[in-house]
Amino acid sequence: MKEEKKETSIVLRNDIYQSNPLVQARKKFDILGMKLFMLGLRGLNPHFSENDKYFDADFRELFISTSKLTELFGNTWYLGELKTACKKLFNAIVEFNYADGGFTLYHLFKRLDYIPNEGLYLRFEEELRPYILDLFHSKGYTRINVEYLFKLSSPYAVRLLELLLQYQNIKPFKELMEIKRKMTLEEVRFALNVPEGAYNDRMDNFKKCVLDDPIKEINTRTPYVIHYETVKEGRKIVAFEFTVDTYNVPKDDRNNYKLSSSNDAIRALCSLGFADKDARAIFAKCQDVTDCFSRINRAQSLLARNRRPIANKLGFLREAIEKDWQVEHKANTEPVRKRRVKRKKEVFGDGDSSVGSMLSIGQILKSTFPELMPEPVEVKPPEKPKSIKIGRKEMPYRLAETFIGYIRKGEFLDSMGEYLKDYKTTIEKFTEICKKNGL
Repeated sequence: MKEEKKETSIVLRNDIYQSNPLVQARKKFDILGMKLFMLGLRGLNPHFSENDKYFDADFRELFISTSKLTELFGNTWYLGELKTACKKLFNAIVEFNYADGGFTLYHLFKRLDYIPNEGLYLRFEEELRPYILDLFHSKGYTRINVEYLFKLSSPYAVRLLELLLQYQNIKPFKELMEIKRKMTLEEVRFALNVPEGAYNDRMDNFKKCVLDDPIKEINTRTPYVIHYETVKEGRKIVAFEFTVDTYNVPKDDRNNYKLSSSNDAIRALCSLGFADKDARAIFAKCQDVTDCFSRINRAQSLLARNRRPIANKLGFLREAIEKDWQVEHKANTEPVRKRRVKRKKEVFGDGDSSVGSMLSIGQILKSTFPELMPEPVEVKPPEKPKSIKIGRKEMPYRLAETFIGYIRKGEFLDSMGEYLKDYKTTIEKFTEICKKNGL
C-alpha cells in the first residue's frame, strides 16, 4: 500500500466541476453516496481549455485520509455506515435520458477501497471521462463550491441546488444577482431521483417533502435563498418556476467562474458564423476572455471600414482575431477647402452662413460690454426616477434600463420574457412603457 499511496493525491480542491449533462442526469444514490462522489470530484484537475497547462490526462487513484473524512463529515458516525454506503455507491448508476426515448446508464467508480486508520482510495470509471475530466469537449459545465453542498443533509436539497446553480452564469441573472429556472414536474422527479409512483396522489406531500423542506434547509444553511411558484394547466400543476437570490453569496463564488467567461466568448464567436470547433481554436489564441472580446470588436470594425468587397468574411475575421490586427487611424487627406466646408456644416448646420457671423458679433459684444450679455443659465438634465410602474408593480429604473437594452439588441429575449411574467406584462408592452418613461 505504501507504493500505491505515493501515486495518489490528497483531496483539497474547494470547487467541484461537472458537465451540464451530468448535472441534469439522474444520480441514484443517497446523501452519503453523494458526498463521497463529491469528495472524489474534489481531487480531479479537469481539462478546461486548450490553454490549460495542468490537468489530469487520466483518472488517477485518489486518496482521502481518515482524518480528512472525519473533518469533512464532522464526526466518526459515518464509519459504521461507510461499507454499506460504498456498496450502494459502487452499484449505483447515473442515468441519462434523451428526447427520442433513448437512455444511457453508467457506473461511477472502478474501485473503492477503505484501509482502517489510513483512509479511502477511489478511482472513477473511465466511461465518465467526458463528464468530469475532459470538460473542454463537453456541452458546458458547472462549478459549485462544495462547502455549501456539504452543509446539506437532504439529497433533494443537494440535487436541487446543483440544478439551479447550473444557470448561475447566464448574463442577465448574474447582473441581477439571482437565478431563474423553470422545470416541469417530470424533470423535477427525474433529476431529484424521486421514487417512481411516490406522491402521485398527493401534490401537497410532494411539495412539502421534495421541495419545501429541502428549500428551507438550503435557505437556512447556505447563503442562497430559493423560492418557487407553481405553473398550472387548469387545476393541475405541471411545472415549477424557481428563483434563487444570490445577494449574500461571496463575490468570488458568484463571479470567479471559468465556464461562463470562456463560453461567453465562444458563443460570441459562434454568433459571427464560426463552427464550435473553430470558435474554440480561435479563443485559444487569445490571452483571456477580455482580450478575445477586444479582438472581436477590432476585427468587426476593420471589416466595416474595408471599402472593398470581401468574399470570405469569416476568413477575414478569423485572421484578424487570431493575429490581433489593430485599427489604424489614418490622417485626414481631404483638401483644406473641403474640410472647412464640412466643419462649418458640423458646427452651424446646413442653414444660412450668417449664423456664423452673428455668433462672432455676440462674442465681440460679450467681451466689450459684459453687462449687456447675461451669463447663460446652466440647465441640469432631469433626474432619473428611482422606478417606473409596470402594471401594479414598481421596477427599479436601472433594472428597466438594463432590460430594455437587452431587448433592443435582441439578446436574452426568453429570459426577459420569463422575468416580465412577474410583472404580468409582455416584452411588447414593456417596450411601450419604457418609451413613455424616456427609455
